[in-house]
Amino acid sequence: MAEPAIRAATVEDADTLAAVYRTAYRENRRLGFPAKAESATAETVTGWIREHHVLVATVDGEVVGGVRLSATDPDRVKLSRLAVHEDRKGEGIGSALVDAAEAWVRETGRETVWLTTPDEHPFLPEFYRSRGYEKTGDYPLEYRDYDEIRMEKPV
Repeated sequence: MAEPAIRAATVEDADTLAAVYRTAYRENRRLGFPAKAESATAETVTGWIREHHVLVATVDGEVVGGVRLSATDPDRVKLSRLAVHEDRKGEGIGSALVDAAEAWVRETGRETVWLTTPDEHPFLPEFYRSRGYEKTGDYPLEYRDYDEIRMEKPV
């Protein structure tokens, strides 16, 4: 199994990355945590690439994952839209993307990464806890049948 290469996304990645998001977030719907990323289009992902810092993971040149980073104030960055193609889960791609995201946050001189995730999700909160993220509060969602928690990590 090849190690994933992580790089900044380009608009040329949008179509393939949108397909990755659709496969990755299908699992969340099955688990009861639907998200808009499940219906991501190339146009949507192009917007993310232009407005945020998006990283992609590739294996043998194929885009297999992505993550979106958004500066929310001078010292903080929100990590969102972490996705790994459903056929590639369990290969360390998500961890490699989070490592690269945290490195980018440090390189840009910011101090904290924060995110939201469903508290009742069977593996995501623990994935983030195992990486040093701590719950800092609740993040209620009025437009979903579930709520999320806010987690943070100083980098």
